Amino acid sequence: MPLDAIALLLRFLLYVGSILAAGSVALRLTLPVNGGSTFDRTLSRQLSVGLIAVVVASLALIAKFLLTISGGDWALAFSGEFIGIALQTPVGQSGVARIVAACVMALTLLAGWRWLAAIAAFGLLLSFGLEGHSMSYGIRLISASLVVVHVVIVAWWLAVLLPLIGASPLERDTMGHAFGRQAIFAVPLLMLAGTILLGTFTGWKIDLGQDYQRTMLFKLFAVSGLLVIAAANKLYFTGKPAFIWALRVETLVASAVLVLTTLLTATGPDM
Repeated sequence: MPLDAIALLLRFLLYVGSILAAGSVALRLTLPVNGGSTFDRTLSRQLSVGLIAVVVASLALIAKFLLTISGGDWALAFSGEFIGIALQTPVGQSGVARIVAACVMALTLLAGWRWLAAIAAFGLLLSFGLEGHSMSYGIRLISASLVVVHVVIVAWWLAVLLPLIGASPLERDTMGHAFGRQAIFAVPLLMLAGTILLGTFTGWKIDLGQDYQRTMLFKLFAVSGLLVIAAANKLYFTGKPAFIWALRVETLVASAVLVLTTLLTATGPDM
């Protein structure tokens, strides 16, 4: 498989892992989760899976970067000199930051220090503002800050889907209501940050002749669909038997959004 295709798969794994890990920590702090409940057990499982995925994907992406800059020479790629070079780049620095954050999250959660785990989870999401398009377009501090706001809300939002699907009907409705009350304030902020980022990365000019903007347009349609489903869940489906089916559809659309987000990393904005 070509290195570029492998990189996309690893990037997708990184996004999913970050959402499951950081989002699960955030949900425990914002929702009335009962210890030992089905919802709580699902959070624990997806948090563990997420931490493993983050470490594996981060290590593999750093290795891929080393192989790329060394021209495919394995001995040279993993030499001390090239590892030192990698650690001076945004790719290496963000990768190491994610690995450290994931390890700290695991240790603090084992020790029962939830607030320290939350700080480590924020550090994990903060790493996404250290690389990528936010480093090249617009005012770096503003772009990076908007990226962090965006990924924090996305992680919190998408991480709730599987626990809700796996919960008992009563717990699903209780948690769905609690989450919906908070999402009313979080989703508009998510859309505002996303809109400003889109304008920043494209120079506020729409050109569908560019791969990046076409992919972004598809993503916006998918996100719009996600918002419609989320609104329907909040206003209509919560508390009804069809709620679980709406959640499953929302999970499917969310997966499409993550795929499109991954593709956007391979097609930088052309300005």
